[in-house]
Amino acid sequence: MNLLDKTKELADKAEAFLEENFEKAKASETYAKITDSMEQAGEFVEKKIEEYKASDIPGKIDNLREKAESHSEKIIDQAKAYGSIIVSDVDEAIDRMKEKLSGEKKK
Repeated sequence: MNLLDKTKELADKAEAFLEENFEKAKASETYAKITDSMEQAGEFVEKKIEEYKASDIPGKIDNLREKAESHSEKIIDQAKAYGSIIVSDVDEAIDRMKEKLSGEKKK
């Protein structure tokens, strides 16, 4: 028997062992309690989701999001305006520098 066959045999035994013990665990009182607790937790979460949807919180969050978007748009517009001013000033400075370097004077 080679190593691959031994590994396969060991894996098969492990799988059988796990299946057997899982069935025993499923039949236990603890498993039933855990399953019941999980169902209760799921129901609790679903109830809280419904309460959240029925509350005014989603509307408040949407309102807050809209205000944030509006404010962000204003800030972006201001940044663009300042950027244009800066670019214009830089362009003027470059033009003056070119004139000085070329010996031309502005009329």
